[in-house]
Amino acid sequence: MVEPILTASFPKLAAKARLKFDKVREKYLLLLPERVVELNQSAASILTLCDGSQTVSAITEKMRTSLLTGKEEMDTSELPDLKMMEADISEFLREMEDHGWVVINKHGTADKAEQQ
Repeated sequence: MVEPILTASFPKLAAKARLKFDKVREKYLLLLPERVVELNQSAASILTLCDGSQTVSAITEKMRTSLLTGKEEMDTSELPDLKMMEADISEFLREMEDHGWVVINKHGTADKAEQQ
């Protein structure tokens, strides 16, 4: 079971990580010191939203809403369950954190605190 605190946390890419679209491979890559990780579209979409200013819940909602993009009618009954998606995204972000590729701040970013 995922800790509830994670859904209100603010994930961001670690300082050593950079997200880049490789035109040759037509894939997103996560560039790390001495390592390149090829990402699938879902992983790239999630990591693109990890800027330290959005909660896991907000990221999940954006991902869920993006599934409707391009459809003529907005039928929310076709969307995956929000809680299930939140759990999947939380698990993915925990794995990224375990690798040291994502930092999960439970209180927002330092930048955000300085601005207020």
